[in-house]
Amino acid sequence: MVIVGAGGHGKEVLFLLINGGYDPLSICFFDEDTSIDIVRLKERSFPVYSSMESIKSQLGSNPSFCLGVGNPILRRKFFDLFVGLGVKLDWLNFSGVASREEVHGDLMPLTFVGPEVNLGKGVLINTGAQVHHESQVGEFSEIGPKAILLGGAKIGSFCRLGAGAIILPGVALGDGVIVGAGAVVTKNCGAGLVLKGVPAKTND
Repeated sequence: MVIVGAGGHGKEVLFLLINGGYDPLSICFFDEDTSIDIVRLKERSFPVYSSMESIKSQLGSNPSFCLGVGNPILRRKFFDLFVGLGVKLDWLNFSGVASREEVHGDLMPLTFVGPEVNLGKGVLINTGAQVHHESQVGEFSEIGPKAILLGGAKIGSFCRLGAGAIILPGVALGDGVIVGAGAVVTKNCGAGLVLKGVPAKTND
């Protein structure tokens, strides 16, 4: 298994994979940051490869990958890069409670995904986040730890919701919106804006 991204989120993915019984000897990392050459977890060290040539040599023994980054732009970039190489993508599902529909994104521990929720490809629902009934999350958006989308909320593609942010029922956000940690979004919002505060307002 190649974990694509050797930063903090990648290290959490590593921790969860190993605690879930994944063979640590079959795990390595890919990251474009050439200053990172190793990831340590407890007493183990995991190699980090920073060039496509070097990672291709590992794919024979590690024929699958998962995304170890939260940033929506990087998630899409690395998704396209590795899928383009013909490598199998393993979506992560560590959720305790999720609807049974097939999810083409990552669910971290203690997440809740309710009925009739539509999650776009590549989404990240981070630890403790809740996506309630009939909500929608666009492609590659990142829902931060303990963020909450209440019933019927709609989030565009490539959005980032900070930790503990709340989107009220039926509220819609356009593509590329960033919501600050702890913000409460009470009204619809167009694309590309930054929202902060309670109630959330644009960062003018």
